[in-house]
Amino acid sequence: MTAEKITAMQAEQAAYEAYERTRPLTESEVARLLIAKELNSLTVDDNTALRMAEFYPEWASDTDYAVGFKVQHHSRLFRCLQAHTSQEGWEPENVPALWEEICETHDGTKYDPIPYEGSMALASGLYYSQDGVVYLCSRDTVNPVYNPLSELVGIYVEQKGE
Repeated sequence: MTAEKITAMQAEQAAYEAYERTRPLTESEVARLLIAKELNSLTVDDNTALRMAEFYPEWASDTDYAVGFKVQHHSRLFRCLQAHTSQEGWEPENVPALWEEICETHDGTKYDPIPYEGSMALASGLYYSQDGVVYLCSRDTVNPVYNPLSELVGIYVEQKGE
């Protein structure tokens, strides 16, 4: 690239940034700002929060976060565990002492089985799913089990369908 092209691109970028700082916001932009600001004042369960995750504010450094405050970061939803002022390097996925990821919960019924990923204790009467197969736990494991559910048929689970 020539020096003239680089200068022209830099001037165009500077003009765009100046315009963005001063242009009127649209109604939808203002609504989005208001929703993001007020969303954390609602008391909702984790599954409901996940259903509206895109409306939570983005995590930002140099921001004060209170316990329970929810933010999104890299398309994932997190809850603040400890009040703090964020800083670079303290992104939610990097500091599990400050943030926990909010994951979908399942009730363990036939219609909402718990995804089994190993290293889980199984509870009698709850349904679990793995690799597209649904299993019913017939006996508590008490301690976490690590085997695939297909290897636990007849011991802790019964296969109920695909």
